Amino acid sequence: MRQRPVRRRITSEIVIFLAPAVCFLTYAQDSAGAALEGEVRALQHGKTAVSEGVVLANLEERAALVLSRIQHATTPYQVESSREHLRASLTRSLGLDNLPSPSPLKAHTVGLLDRNEYLIEKVIYQTLPGVFVPAHLYLPADLEDPAPGVILYPGHWLEDSKARPDFQAFCINMAKLGFVVLTFDPFGQGERGISWRDHRRTCSLLVGVAQQGFAAYETQCAIEYLLSRPEVDSRRLGMTGASGGGYNTWMTAALDDRIKVAVPVVGTSEFLEQIRVCRPLDWYHANDHCHFVPGLIRYCNNHELVAMVAPKPLLIVAARDDESFPIRGVRLISNYAKDLYRSFGVPERSGFYEDASAGHGYQIRKREAAYGWFLRWLAGRGDGGPYSEPPTETAPYDAPELRCFPVGENRGAGPGMVDYIKECLRLIKPDRDKNRLTEIFGGFPEPPDFDLRLEEDRRVQRLEIPTENHLSVPAYLVRSGDNAGLLVVVSDNGKEAAISDPLVKKVLSLGWAVCGVDPRGVGELRTDEMGWVFAVSLLLGENFVWRQAWDIGRSIDVLTSTRTFGSRPVVVFGKGNQASMAVSCLLAQYSCRSDSPLSGFVLRDAFISYRHFVDRPISMKRSFRLASDLRTAGTRVDIEIPFEYFPFNVLRHFDLPDIFSLPGIEGVVINPRDGDWNLISEERAGRLLGDKIQVISGVPEADSGFDFVTAFGG
Repeated sequence: MRQRPVRRRITSEIVIFLAPAVCFLTYAQDSAGAALEGEVRALQHGKTAVSEGVVLANLEERAALVLSRIQHATTPYQVESSREHLRASLTRSLGLDNLPSPSPLKAHTVGLLDRNEYLIEKVIYQTLPGVFVPAHLYLPADLEDPAPGVILYPGHWLEDSKARPDFQAFCINMAKLGFVVLTFDPFGQGERGISWRDHRRTCSLLVGVAQQGFAAYETQCAIEYLLSRPEVDSRRLGMTGASGGGYNTWMTAALDDRIKVAVPVVGTSEFLEQIRVCRPLDWYHANDHCHFVPGLIRYCNNHELVAMVAPKPLLIVAARDDESFPIRGVRLISNYAKDLYRSFGVPERSGFYEDASAGHGYQIRKREAAYGWFLRWLAGRGDGGPYSEPPTETAPYDAPELRCFPVGENRGAGPGMVDYIKECLRLIKPDRDKNRLTEIFGGFPEPPDFDLRLEEDRRVQRLEIPTENHLSVPAYLVRSGDNAGLLVVVSDNGKEAAISDPLVKKVLSLGWAVCGVDPRGVGELRTDEMGWVFAVSLLLGENFVWRQAWDIGRSIDVLTSTRTFGSRPVVVFGKGNQASMAVSCLLAQYSCRSDSPLSGFVLRDAFISYRHFVDRPISMKRSFRLASDLRTAGTRVDIEIPFEYFPFNVLRHFDLPDIFSLPGIEGVVINPRDGDWNLISEERAGRLLGDKIQVISGVPEADSGFDFVTAFGG
């Protein structure tokens, strides 16, 4: 086992001198330790609905605050003057600049179905190297002149996707009405699925690509293909989609002026309302990340998507009864659109259809509303009102004749998506600019005033430390001897679990004080809604772990502001992968200050590179598995890295070894882990971490970190 010296004060003489004392105290420590653990646990309030609610309310309140600050455009001048900035911000949030040009597509036709009144051309094209898209191009029979084209983006109907009967019916009837319609299977769906995992390729965040960025990019590829067809009039292009397809219609129409008419279906919401209704649902456990656009709500509500689309013809289609897209918010957005289009002098270009007959989906009444709108604004026929759908025969979604890939050969997008991320990593040259830290992780909250009063006559004291308005973190302080130093400990299992840690026991035996802290999301403040927490944090342009680090740092600052600890060495100990990630962010935060109180840090079972979240060969291979049906689609196929560990665009600036070195202090990493959760050897970890970080790998808890910590008090 290789241990590199980190401080000259750690000498063999000190260790030999301390050894007899430690052995002599062992028996007393066993009984005293049990009593101390009991005292500490007696202070615990436990996780309650109230404590969990405080953490969730903090996020919701901040989401409400940033959304309330957005000034919605009300005039054509305001729309035009803000459009460029909004589009640049949305492009950056999606990560479209970090994706390639949407061509060449290498498209080829693999079959043709002649249905008398219309044709279905089966097409395959490539969006990324090794990523193939099966698509259906619906064409009117006997088409003579270029016709208007429409893209239909299916929502998250994983099993049937483009072949869902409702979508077939739309495409069939649009083709009979003289339109060319292109629909395709998004990643993870239809012939590219079934895979929820391909809807949460979280590792793409590390290189600045959102999951919705992939959706928007593949839609750009679809536009390129549709416009390459001689049957399509490039001046008359529309887009529609349901649910996630409706949301993607908003995104695409907002950014791309080639889309002349937009019909988002059951994909419209007032963002704060959607955040609130999805909170008790844990945002469906964040199974799908397509709605989680980094930083979006800092500059954009659905109103701004309307403004980016305006004054192009826009029909908002909604269901009166829709859990995720409540009708009250949709009506609010529709009313805003009406007023804005009226200011342009074109109120007729803004439409709203509310379906009381059916819920979430693209059922017949919704389709009829879309037919009429496209007929008016792309074909110059009718008044834009609903157009009745005749009886329509559709094929079973799994009919072999509809397949583009061979029967039984679904082709997942996951391997190609991950390969593209790896290629980005190969080309990235991090700038390591500390000024980018808050851009990557989020800003610093305003710390509330707090005067900590230590009870000098008590060995064990419970603390409630305010870290933000309306949010306090629970902690305990255990004093021993003359408080030779302060060990601040955070554990994945909560602060009480840390008191029995061998390292904690040993430093207490030498007169150090120990402060155990539960940052938000841990221990007393843990929550079962981490999917929602991740989603809202990302929408805010924040990293939740950064806020956990703020809680830890605020606790340290409060304690070191007292006479008792103001001049003592301070070491922070992260026990477990979550705690270690938070301590890593704490190091980054303190590197932005000239008055850091930290003397050193200890991490146990820590990840030591964000790149390992991509380079995880065993887990990643498992993640590529496709489910055979919806019943098994929700089964987790790999042990995923927690979503909140992925800061947006971080690897274009820093990796974890860079962050460990930022504050210029020494540390020790015990039993480091790779992306497959396996131990990393000391030699391999040492090459990554450099000389200031000691690595100890493959040892039990009782044999690690003691000398490093106590050297600061030597």
